[in-house]
Amino acid sequence: MLRILLTLLAAAAGGLLFARLHLPGGTIIGAMVGAAGYSLLAGGAQVTLPRPLVTGAYVVIGAVIGSGITRGALRDLRPVAMPAVLSAVTIIAAGLVIALVLRTLGIAPDAVVLATSPGALSAMTAVAAEQDSGVAVPIFHTVRVVLVLSSLPLLLRLSGG
Repeated sequence: MLRILLTLLAAAAGGLLFARLHLPGGTIIGAMVGAAGYSLLAGGAQVTLPRPLVTGAYVVIGAVIGSGITRGALRDLRPVAMPAVLSAVTIIAAGLVIALVLRTLGIAPDAVVLATSPGALSAMTAVAAEQDSGVAVPIFHTVRVVLVLSSLPLLLRLSGG
């Protein structure tokens, strides 16, 4: 029980620190770093969080995502629906191609399709955890989010907007 509490405290400290430093994806990535740091410092043994706590966290993530969907957001979607669908289909196809390449090269992690699929870090991490996919999926998405957000200023400057 003490390890669970210390893991949660380390996760909270990391999340709050990264958010305060305004790092990309600060809260969730900082929480992951904090929990991982504690785990490694405490001997590297995995801490299994109680299922009700994990389920509650997924409910909160779902509520955060779902509460952003408003009538106004749906109205605003109309003019960009087709480009959004085209973009999503293209990104999904790219993820599948990347998964195939990684498999062909023999370097694909478990759950490679989930790891290379587009999606929000919090949502993809939750889906991966529900499927007991290990750490590859959150690591893939953390690297993706950090690289996208840190390269965005340069990409915007180069593309003119």
